[in-house]
Amino acid sequence: MVNYTLWSNIAALSQTKKRGRKIGKLRFKSAARYRTLNYNQSGFKIDREHSSITFSKIGTIPFNMHRPYTGKVKGVLITRSGDRWYVIIQTEQEVYKSKREGQSVGIDVGLNSFAVDSDGAVIENPRFYEHSLGRIKKIQRSLARKQRFSKNWKKAKRKLEKVYDHVTNQKNDFLHKLSRQYVDTYATICVEDLNIKYLKENGKSRGLRRSIHSASWGRFYSYLSYKAESAGTELVKVDPRDTTQMCSNCGSIVKKTLSERVHECPYCGFVADRDYNAAVNIHRVGMEQPFEPVEPRPLRHISVVQVLAMIAGKPRPRGAG
Repeated sequence: MVNYTLWSNIAALSQTKKRGRKIGKLRFKSAARYRTLNYNQSGFKIDREHSSITFSKIGTIPFNMHRPYTGKVKGVLITRSGDRWYVIIQTEQEVYKSKREGQSVGIDVGLNSFAVDSDGAVIENPRFYEHSLGRIKKIQRSLARKQRFSKNWKKAKRKLEKVYDHVTNQKNDFLHKLSRQYVDTYATICVEDLNIKYLKENGKSRGLRRSIHSASWGRFYSYLSYKAESAGTELVKVDPRDTTQMCSNCGSIVKKTLSERVHECPYCGFVADRDYNAAVNIHRVGMEQPFEPVEPRPLRHISVVQVLAMIAGKPRPRGAG
């Protein structure tokens, strides 16, 4: 299983090098840093009735199945996060092919708000990492003062891992629930085709790069993508060029700095929140619609608490604010 992962990684590096990207030297990875084992179609047997899994040369291990799975099992990943181990069961199942009919929406992701859509919903940026940063730095300082690999060092390291795991779980819960609501509500979802890696690497400041990384737009897009595919919802990615600078009412380019939060068009007089203006542009481009007079909708602010309270299959709160 380790060899399979090793050769897969080497093959990926080879392809990266062929595309002209610079790659560094391979480094030794100790057993302590190895967090994942990949069982590819063989070497394991799952007992659903008794919630256990048997691995060749290891034995039978019970586990808590948090939800039933469907489809044909194609592989199993064993992964460690903090002081916990998880079994990830990979299955193959039929994809819902027929496209749904219904409403469409454009979504503009950002840092001031996590997202603003063309229906006027403003999703609060949760900033889970930033809220935990003080605690993370405190534990990191404590860790730095301890002798490496000592009992107290390992204890502090586990404590730090737990904080990171908590932040990751918060973020995943938020992104899963938000993406599920969009997929359940709309038949077509339009988003920008962002080069997120470039944005993270080329941010003007360390704080900006950290904020982009913390926002996890890529993970949100990934969750939207696979949920949309299974639900028959279409996910349309559009060229992000000028979606913010263009007036959604008349098509004129109105330059704005990052600090300017309001779009004011000097040509047609249209005034709107800059992110709402961008979301309308994303929706129009994604749906291949012509420019038409825009009737600004009142913005509805949806808090992180409201997102986390969303239940799959229920409509999102329309009157939130």
